[in-house]
Amino acid sequence: MEHNDKLKILDQPEIISSLFDKAGFMQQEEAQQPVLNHCTLSSLTLPASDGTLLNSRIYSAEQDKPHIIYFPAEYESAETLAMLADGMAEYGFNLISLDYRGVGASQGSASFSSLPEDSEAFYLAVKRWMEKEGRAGKLVVMGRSLGCVPAIMVAEKYQDDILCLVLESAFDKTADFLKGKKVPEEAINSVESQAQDAFSNRERMKKITKPVFFIHSPRDEIQTLPQVEWLVAESRSKATQFQIAPAGTREELAHTTGELYCSTLRQYINLRMGIRPSRKPRRKRQA
Repeated sequence: MEHNDKLKILDQPEIISSLFDKAGFMQQEEAQQPVLNHCTLSSLTLPASDGTLLNSRIYSAEQDKPHIIYFPAEYESAETLAMLADGMAEYGFNLISLDYRGVGASQGSASFSSLPEDSEAFYLAVKRWMEKEGRAGKLVVMGRSLGCVPAIMVAEKYQDDILCLVLESAFDKTADFLKGKKVPEEAINSVESQAQDAFSNRERMKKITKPVFFIHSPRDEIQTLPQVEWLVAESRSKATQFQIAPAGTREELAHTTGELYCSTLRQYINLRMGIRPSRKPRRKRQA
C-alpha cells in the first residue's frame, strides 16, 4: 500500500492530541482487562514497514467461523473491545484488533502518515497467523469512527480476499470529522486548504465492490446522517446496507444497542456467506 503524502498534514500536534491523548486503552493496565466469557485473549506483535513494533489483540473463538479484522475508534477502551469481541464470540466469530502506533502496547508515536503502511502490515500479519494456525474462516474488515479510515484502505486493496466491510460511525470529509472532534480551527483550516481530502474516504469507497454494512446513530454529534449518506451512496455493491441504530452518540452506540448490535452484525455477515436465519415454526391455525 503506497505511502499517502496527503496524510502528513494531519500529523500536527493539535490534531494528534485531540484524537489520541484520551485513547482509553492507551492507559489500560493489563491487570484490569475485562473478563471474557466466550473467547480467549492473546497478543500478536508485528513489525511496521519502518521496523516499529505494533501490537494486535486476538480475541479467539471458533477456527472455522469468520475472523473480523478490526480497526478501533479513537475513543476505544479495553472494555469496549472486550464487549464487541465477546458479543461476537458468542456466535463463534473471532476478532483481531490493532493497537495504533503510540497507542496501547504498540511502539512509536501516534501518526496518520504511517496509517496506510501500518494497516496493511496488520492485515498481512493476521493472514499469516491464520494460515499458520490453520484457520479457514472468512475475513471481514471492520472499522469504528476513526478506524473506518484504515478499514476502507485495506478493503480497497484486498477486497478480493474479504467477505465484506463493516463501518460503524463512518464519515465522509476529513475536515467535518475534525470539526466534530473539536480540533483547533487553525489546524482544520490547514487541512481544508489542501487540494484533495486527506483521508479520501469517498474516493476510496468508489473503488470497493464488496458489500458494505454501515451502522450509524441518528444522534451522532460528529457526523450527521446526511453527511454520512454521501459515503454510503458511493458503495458499488447491491448488498450494501445502511443501518440506523437506536442509540445515543457514537461513543454510546454499541453499548446502548447491546445484544441487538451483535446479532444484527452476525446476521449480515451470515447472509454474505449464504446462511439465512432459521425460520420460526408457523403457529397452527385454531379451528
